Order: sequence, then structure tokens, then C-alpha cells
Amino acid sequence: MKAAVIAAALALVASASSAQNPDEQAALAAINRMFEGMRTADTAMVRAQFADGARFAMVGTRAEPGKIAFQAVDGWIRSIGGSNKRWDERIKDAQVRVDGNIAQAWAPYAFYLDGALRHCGVNAIELLKDAAGAWKITQISDTQRREGCAEIPR
Repeated sequence: MKAAVIAAALALVASASSAQNPDEQAALAAINRMFEGMRTADTAMVRAQFADGARFAMVGTRAEPGKIAFQAVDGWIRSIGGSNKRWDERIKDAQVRVDGNIAQAWAPYAFYLDGALRHCGVNAIELLKDAAGAWKITQISDTQRREGCAEIPR
């Protein structure tokens, strides 16, 4: 009985990992490297995952509620360098879709500061494949809430 449960679990893991094609896996790997760079305060690793001109897109919630705004990623990347490895954003159940040289990921996340859960939401991340075949992040949009957040184990 125990062997049957283990075999079924292994089959489920194998089918889940084979469900992603190589481009979906590579796009997700670029996203994971960005978050690893954030966690380790490695600005070079983070910057390498972004295309030139990449940006954040957001809907204002404070000064001008409802106004759509865009921001370059450069200031955020500089802030990572000074974060002293205190930032840790974890994603789970990322759904990646690819068509040719464009990919989009939808990933629930939880953001931790000094190990404490601060906020959560969903990241919507767009990527393009460059001439060298590398997936580069072109835009990140996210939601943020401070209530109803579930822990995401690392």
C-alpha cells in the first residue's frame, strides 16, 4: 500500500513537471533567477533577467486612486543592492503561457521582509525571447494586499 502511494505521488510529480514545455520552463527559470537575485541582494543577477526598457505597471491606490502608472525597474534594482538580503518574494503555482517568442506568467506571491510576511498578491509578468534565445522580463504588474495572505514555504 505504501509503495503504491509513493509510486502515485512520483507519477504525479513527473506529469506536473513534464506538463511544461522547455520554453515555459526557461521563462519560469528567468523569473526564479530574478527572485533569487532579490533574495540574495545580487543586482547583477536581477538586472540580467530584464530587457532594456523594462517597467512596472500599476494602478494607483494612494495619491491618485485608479490611475494607471508605469515605472522603470532601475530604481527598484538599485534598492535591492541596499536591501541587505532582507527581501524575499516567494511565488507558487506559476502558470506560464508561451507563443513563439512571447511568454506571460501569472504567479501568486508572498513578500517577506526580515522573514515576516508583509503583503501578498499576484504577479503578472511578461517576457520576450531575445536574439540569443534568452527570456527577458519586459513588464511586471502586481496586486498587493496585507490581509488574507497565506505563507508560501521556500
